[in-house]
Amino acid sequence: MNSIHQNIATRIKGYAIGSILFPCDFRGLGSEDAIKMSLSRHARNGLVERLGQGVYLKVKAKGKTAKPTMEQIALAIAKKEKIKIKPSGEFALHKLGMTANLPDDLIYITDGEPRNILIGSKRLIFKSTTPKKLRLSNGISGLLIQGLEELGKDALNDQLKNQVSAQLKKEDEKNVMADLQLAPAWIYDLLYKLNQQLTR
Repeated sequence: MNSIHQNIATRIKGYAIGSILFPCDFRGLGSEDAIKMSLSRHARNGLVERLGQGVYLKVKAKGKTAKPTMEQIALAIAKKEKIKIKPSGEFALHKLGMTANLPDDLIYITDGEPRNILIGSKRLIFKSTTPKKLRLSNGISGLLIQGLEELGKDALNDQLKNQVSAQLKKEDEKNVMADLQLAPAWIYDLLYKLNQQLTR
């Protein structure tokens, strides 16, 4: 165990300060349980900081290390696992500036496994989805569709429609038309009508 622990320490030291690390980064140095036990010990000793279950941060030997944002952690997970993710729900609306406060739960749709990861007081939620939803653009219209689907048709009011219209003004027409092909029927009708009003 000591040699595994030392080998893991050596590998950790090879990462840049602020790197987000996962147990799978140390495969080949020991069993899964041994790696997790070693990382827990290194967290207690201050070589890494445990951000959440299976998520660690390479920290400075002395002084504080800037913590990554929830979004940076989500993107690191996606890159490590070679999966696609897209913001969904209230988080999608927040990214558009339509809600002021960052939600406690950051929801992403993904082609990977569903999971919940507690990071401090907030939670990363990965929800499995269809390939169709993942074809939505990463732009304004794609985020609008994700956010509106979470809110539901009953949430529609004049204020929300005005917010949506203001966002559509900033989006490229080609993106809007491409994303409309992938939207649920009620969202298609809403965005199509609002977009027609803007292009008259």
